[in-house]
Formats: sequence, structure tokens, C-alpha cells
Amino acid sequence: MKIIYNKIILALFLLLSVMEGNAQNWDYIVNSGEYYFGESMAGTEEEADKQALSNLCSMIAINVSSDFTSDYKQTTTNSNIDQKEYVHQCILTYTSSTLTNCERMVIGSAPKVTVRRWMKRAEISKIYSYRIEKAKDMVAMAKEALDRNKIGIALQYYYWAYSLICSVQYPSDVKDDEGHVLVNWILPQMRYILSDIKVSVENRDGDNVDLTFTYKGHPVSELEFIYNDGREMCTGKAKDGKGTMQMIPDFDGDMYHLGIEYEYRSLARGDAEMESVLNVVGKVALPESADKLSSVKPTEAKQNVKPGSSSNIVNVSTSANTQQDFTQYKDVIAKVVSAIEAKRYTDAYKYFTLDGREMYDKLVGYGKGRIIGRSDIHFYPGNNGNIVARGLMMSFSFRNGTKTTFVEDVVFTFNAAGKIDNVAFGLGKDTENDILNKKVAWKKQTREQLMEFLENYKTAYCLKRLDYIRDIFADDAIIIVGNVTRVYTMQNEGDGRMTRKGKDIISTNRYTKDQYLNNLSKCFRNNEFINIRFTHSDIQKLEKESNKDMVCVQLGQDYNSSSYADQGYLFLMIDMSDENSPFIKVRTWQPQPDPKFGYYNAGDFYDE
Repeated sequence: MKIIYNKIILALFLLLSVMEGNAQNWDYIVNSGEYYFGESMAGTEEEADKQALSNLCSMIAINVSSDFTSDYKQTTTNSNIDQKEYVHQCILTYTSSTLTNCERMVIGSAPKVTVRRWMKRAEISKIYSYRIEKAKDMVAMAKEALDRNKIGIALQYYYWAYSLICSVQYPSDVKDDEGHVLVNWILPQMRYILSDIKVSVENRDGDNVDLTFTYKGHPVSELEFIYNDGREMCTGKAKDGKGTMQMIPDFDGDMYHLGIEYEYRSLARGDAEMESVLNVVGKVALPESADKLSSVKPTEAKQNVKPGSSSNIVNVSTSANTQQDFTQYKDVIAKVVSAIEAKRYTDAYKYFTLDGREMYDKLVGYGKGRIIGRSDIHFYPGNNGNIVARGLMMSFSFRNGTKTTFVEDVVFTFNAAGKIDNVAFGLGKDTENDILNKKVAWKKQTREQLMEFLENYKTAYCLKRLDYIRDIFADDAIIIVGNVTRVYTMQNEGDGRMTRKGKDIISTNRYTKDQYLNNLSKCFRNNEFINIRFTHSDIQKLEKESNKDMVCVQLGQDYNSSSYADQGYLFLMIDMSDENSPFIKVRTWQPQPDPKFGYYNAGDFYDE
């Protein structure tokens, strides 16, 4: 008993020593002038921590506001906000992501928890360094996107980089490798881009207005825009130069009001830091983004094609040596087009197989769909005696909160018997060109097989084809989803003081096929729509003879749904040994490159 009693006394002595040491250390932190600090007591640790961080940020803001050189009047939408409050809000954007050199102490427990936060004043410059590097990376991505005619991506990354730079202490010190002061250089670049985007009204069909988007005379691959439908602001997404506005019934205005999107706030929902910065740094108005288009009355809509006519459906083969008559396929597509335009969908059933009919039903049920272009439909021989028709442009409108309109090119695949056996959304001309014309030793059959697989993969998510997705994943597939998470570790300072240090890391969750499909099923149920775009691709075939049927694909992916939007990087390893039934061996998704190894690739999963 004496031994136990002595141990208890020793433990109490050590505890009191630690508490006394903590108090002395905190007194030093508060009085030395070497630290920024904040303290709060609340009913829960989370509440106390949040307020302590806010108090810390307030102290930082008070001390650095005089040196914070951003023109806050230009970069905030609230004209009543003062310099100190603007700096405070900028500092607050770091609390959930990059305030990694901030230390923490917790005293007590619920319902009386005290949290203390502090950081050395000398460390203040470090909180900006990560953000500056992130902005520079975005500028580089914007330049690359512009070179590849990815105008929407270029505008997005330029504007995001500009906003990040506006939130650091000395924006004018941030320069790129060419010596440009980025806070002064980015906006003029955006204005040049916006000035070269031309929008014109192509047609009006009832309440729908079809638009053409070009950049320096060439169709824009992908672009987002906002417009007033006569009652409220709506969003639209153009693809391969085509977009649609859906006006209110009987709209009779003389002008359409449209603006090119460059803030891309919805896509920032997957990046907590970027979202918070956009909320603080007010949107900079760029007049070059706005267009006023002359209205076209419904009676003036183009009437170039009679129902059932195939006169403007062109006949193109990808092979110069192929002299094939596609007349029968052109006639079938014309009949399908006529059925969709007349909304007599069942009239086209006889042209489909049972599988094809199921996909056709999902297609015409995907939002409020309508045809906006058929003049670029082209035909060519596919695999196994199939004939493929690409280029039918359709718009799809959804109403969940903000009205949203997508444009997709629809692909029809005819089987050897002349029936439509498959319906899919195309990848877009840029990605299609990457696959068909990439300078690697691929057979034409492999290229077309891969493109068809990726189109079906994308379409399955858009049309919520869970059974198809189940079939294309191997039972032992490796499925990894990455997330940016805040991780804390406890550190002993050697003086009886324990502090918690945090940093952002990319964590990964590995799922079994069944786990992934269960999660996907919930996602399908909870969203009115899902739309996926592949923004760029890097495709390779494994060289080792034993791996010759494995194809690896790295894709930039934009994901939009009625409840959520994000951007990330998709990697697929596809076994194509059975040309009729390719299947996925590996699927990974990352919100951004991992700081340790970058992007997932074939070397992470397969021995070359």
C-alpha cells in the first residue's frame, strides 16, 4: 500500500509540475513579445479551438495590416470593410489548411475546455510560402491549358492564382520565372483571352437558344458561361464550340445577356483553401467577359432540315483507303434524330438492340435533352464489323437550384446486323485526337477500342448505369480515392509541455469493389444529375510482352453533380486482352498530386 501511495503522490507532483510549467511557458508566450497568440474557453474542445484560432488571427492581423500591401478596396466586394478586417479575413483562410507552424495546448475537459494557440512572430512569412508556390503552379497550368485551347481551364487557373496572390502579405513580390509581377500581369492576360472569345447566336428553337463559341476563330473545346434567362441567372457549359441557353417561356427580349465564367467558384468546393480565399478576395469584374447578343425570335429559327432528312448528316470515314457506303446508317440516324426532335422517342425503338434501347431510354431521360447540331456527324468502321457514328450534338438541362445546361456529343455504335447496340457521350475532340493520333506504336483497333471504353465509362457515371460499372471492374480491382486531410501529431517540447502540430497530407482510402459500388449507389440516388469531363489525357501501353494487353490512362477529370463539384486526377489500368470485354484492374483518384510521389501511374501497381 505504501508503494501505491508513493506512486500516487509522485504522479500528482508531476502533474502539478507540468501544469506549473505550462502556466510559466504561457506567461512567457504572452509577455515576451516573441509570439502571436490566442486563447479561448468553451464547452467543447472544437469550439474553444476555433475561437482561439480566431483570436490568434486577429492579433496577427493587427500587427501585419500596416505591412499588408494588397489594395483591399479592389479585392473585396464589401466597401465598408477596413484594412485590418480584410487582413484578418485573409489570415483566417489559413486556419484549416496551411497554418502548420501554429502550436496548440488544451487544458481541462468538457464542459470547460481551454485551448491556447500560438506561433513565433518570426514564422509569419512561412504561412505565405506554400500559397505562393501553389499560385505559381496554377499560372504554369493556365499557360499550358491556353496552349492546348483549353480556354476555360486557363481562365480558371489564372483567376485562382490571382486570388491566392492577393491574399498574401506582399503580393507585388510574387513573380514568375520570367520576372512578371503576377498580381499585375495575370488580369491583363485574362482580358486578352476574353477579348478573343467570340459568342454568336446560331439558332433559336422555342425557348432554347443555340450558341457558337470560338477563340481566335477556332471552336472552344470546353467553357462555362452564365446567362440571364429573363428571370434569373443560370449556368451553361459549352463543348466543342457549342452551347445552349434555355430562356423562360415566351421570352421576348431584344437582347441576351451572357458572361464567360472565370471564377469557377463551384469547382473550389473540393479545395477548402481555395474556396475560403475566393470568399474573402472579392470577384474582380472583367468587362471583357460580358456579351450582349441580339435576340432571335422563335419564328426566325433556322429550318434547314425536314424531319427524317439525312441531307446534312455528312459521310466521313477515318480511313482514306476505305470506300464504304454509309447510306443506310445515315438514314437510321436521321430517323432517330427525328424521333428525338418530335419527342416521339418510341418511334426509334426498332433501330436498336435491347441493350441499345436501354441506353437510348437513359439518354432521352437525362435532363431535358434536345438536339442542337447534326452537321458534324461522321461515320467510320469500328471493331468487329461495327460502324460508329459520332458528332450528334445535344444539350441537357437540369433544374436543381440554379438551372444548369450541358452540351454533349452523342456516339452511336451499330452492330454487324445494322442495329444500334450502344449509345455513349463522346470524349470531346481534343481527347479523341489524343487517342487516335498519339505517336506511339498502337494498332488502329487498340486506339478505337480504348476510346470506346472511355466513352462508355464516362457515360455510365452520367447515366447512372451501376450494373455496367459493376461489370467493368475486376473482382479484385484496386480502387483508391485520395483526400486532403489535416493531420495532427503531439510533440514533447522537453520542458513538460506537449504541443500539437498539424499539416495537410493527402490520405488515401482503399476500397473493395463492393464498398466502392455501395458508395456509388448512394451518390447516384442523392443527385439529380452527374456530369464528367476529361480535360486532358496521358495514355500509355505497357511495353513488356507479358503486359501487352494492359493500357494505362491518366486523365484530368472535372466532376459536376447537383450537390457537389470538384476537379482531380483519374488513373485507370485497363486489361484489354478480351476486346469485347475490357475491364479495370486499377482505379485511383487524387484531388491533387501527392507531394511524395506525384500522380499514380503504372509503376505503382505493375512491374514493367
